[in-house]
Amino acid sequence: MSKTLLIKRLIFIYSFLILFHHWSHAQNPVIDDLIEQIVSKTGAENADFSTLVEDLNYYLENPLNLNIATTEELEKLHLLDEIQIENLHKYIRSVGQMQTIYELQLIDGFSDKTIRDILPFVRVAPVRSQEKISMKKVVHRGKHLVLTETRFVLQTQKGYQDVADSILFEKPNSVYQGNRFKFLNRYRFNYKDRIFAGITAEKDPGEPFTNYGFDFYSAHLQLNNFGAFKNITVGDYQVNFGQGLIAWSGFSLGKSSETQNIRKKNQGLRRYTSTNENLFMRGGGTTINMGNFEISGFYSNKNIDANLTSTDTLTQEDVITTILNTGYHRTLAEINDRKAINEIVYGSNITYKGKNYKLGANYIAYQFSKNIEQSTKPYKLFDLTGNNNSNYSIDYQFFFQKFSFFGETGMSANGAVATLNGLLLSIVPQLSLSVMQRYYQAEFHALYGSSFAEGSKNSNETGWYYGLTFHPVRNIQISAYADVYRFPWLRYGISAPSYGNDYFLQIDYHAGYDVNMYFRWKNETKMHNISGDYIGIRPLEEQQKQYFRYHIAYRINRHLSLRNRIEFSIFNADSIETGFMAYQDVNYSFNFPLSVNFRFAIFDATYNARLYAYENDLLYNFSIPAYFNKGTRVYLMLKYKAANFLNVYVRYAHYYYADKNVIGSALNELDGNYISELKFQLKFRF
Repeated sequence: MSKTLLIKRLIFIYSFLILFHHWSHAQNPVIDDLIEQIVSKTGAENADFSTLVEDLNYYLENPLNLNIATTEELEKLHLLDEIQIENLHKYIRSVGQMQTIYELQLIDGFSDKTIRDILPFVRVAPVRSQEKISMKKVVHRGKHLVLTETRFVLQTQKGYQDVADSILFEKPNSVYQGNRFKFLNRYRFNYKDRIFAGITAEKDPGEPFTNYGFDFYSAHLQLNNFGAFKNITVGDYQVNFGQGLIAWSGFSLGKSSETQNIRKKNQGLRRYTSTNENLFMRGGGTTINMGNFEISGFYSNKNIDANLTSTDTLTQEDVITTILNTGYHRTLAEINDRKAINEIVYGSNITYKGKNYKLGANYIAYQFSKNIEQSTKPYKLFDLTGNNNSNYSIDYQFFFQKFSFFGETGMSANGAVATLNGLLLSIVPQLSLSVMQRYYQAEFHALYGSSFAEGSKNSNETGWYYGLTFHPVRNIQISAYADVYRFPWLRYGISAPSYGNDYFLQIDYHAGYDVNMYFRWKNETKMHNISGDYIGIRPLEEQQKQYFRYHIAYRINRHLSLRNRIEFSIFNADSIETGFMAYQDVNYSFNFPLSVNFRFAIFDATYNARLYAYENDLLYNFSIPAYFNKGTRVYLMLKYKAANFLNVYVRYAHYYYADKNVIGSALNELDGNYISELKFQLKFRF
């Protein structure tokens, strides 16, 4: 190491010690804050963050050693883009192992905020050989986690009220078959990052207990780095390959203020730990390391929910009208659709990793026990029919100096093609650009794909995305993107080919180490059928939504932190509608093991101009409610560490509406102008 570099290291260590003095007093863990940041960046109100939270909790207890952390491990944090990860690896290759965590400030692209975000999840230590596993070590050093929780609405909704037998005879689906309580139990075991196992049991509100107890069960076992096997997964698991064009069921960011984070982070085969009853495979899979090659194979066989109808009154042959993804089995109709068909899925992946590039070939095939019916609706003309399909794809990633190229091109069994290709460019440490092109034919079928798209499927869409991140000065970050897209064929509620665009601008300001704020503007323009009575094919009209948000988070002292937000929305179609929301958050940690999260929010918005905001919730729970109509919302959450092995969580949330006397619809309808929910959770760790 040169003398000049040694002096630089010492200077940065000294300055970083000053920064760390502030950071060490921050509330730890910071997972809630990071999830709130990610949700705010994405606006993903329907996303499942279970995988992300599980990874963050694991690395909080078992920080990553940066000297040996792989790209895949660093990507699981979702806090670093690929250029930052590559710069970290280049730094270690050029100067040798890091001696202290404070060296992060020497690496291009690592701002004060980036370092502060990743600090609880990483460490620096000498590289040691991998520890040999023995049954004794697994039994005595393995960690166990048990979570049990329940939640319910305090008021009685329509589906839980008593109904006369005569009405029930005529309308058997007029009540829920179970009580209003949700019950969820989870057991997790891990031995370092080598062995993971778990069981999940869940009953949703309104669902009855079955002969087997809970409505939904899930179990998994995953072994990592055993000889040539990178992993072996048995039970329930997820498949994530390439850019998600043909196989992806995990978490990814999509469009967000992290404009450089548009490439999906390939995690291959991974244990399934969430409670979504659809986004997983059930069977087994493995990945084998063979030098620069990784070879994966998987097989799944499970029954899934579907709505069936008979096409022939003589043979009584059923066909699939809809594959259902709600996971609810509350009414007799929903129970009748439960596990109505069998699904078999299998596939493989071969990946070659070079020094600065990676190439992958992917295959997935699936078949159902019954045929999918051809719909007569025009917008479903190109939907999958029959009882089987298969997909093939090639994906790539290539680094060249400050350029990163990536993409995937795939084909379905009918010959239809889809492709997406992207470029990330770090011009200077202060300025980064991103570009992505996508082209998905309307005939392309990929039921298990989830790639970058405006629509909900990887089909019937073309578009270009452009992103920019700029640091004009140290404490200011400007993020912007433009996404322009077209839908060549019809869509639900849109009776002609259409187009749309998204424009986004966010300015972040970090005023010291205890104050962060940002201003956001977002504009969405899409085509929809004109409203009102019309004879013939409805013409299309533009619908424009604009959002204006100001958000500030600040720490008063080591116990008290506050957050404020004010947001406006404008919906413009045949008339102008508006929305408004503001909230005050108070987060307080006592000297004894109790912390409190409190929010008071006011809102006044139409449904079309509705707004969303993330709320602190129980562990592995995610609350991102919609704010529309006129009223207030309050929630209070308590976290208490009753013992070293036991944490207790209690959460109360309450909506009050000033302009409604009936809340909800159908069986969730409630007479009155307020609704409240109570949640309890116990966490045992041993």
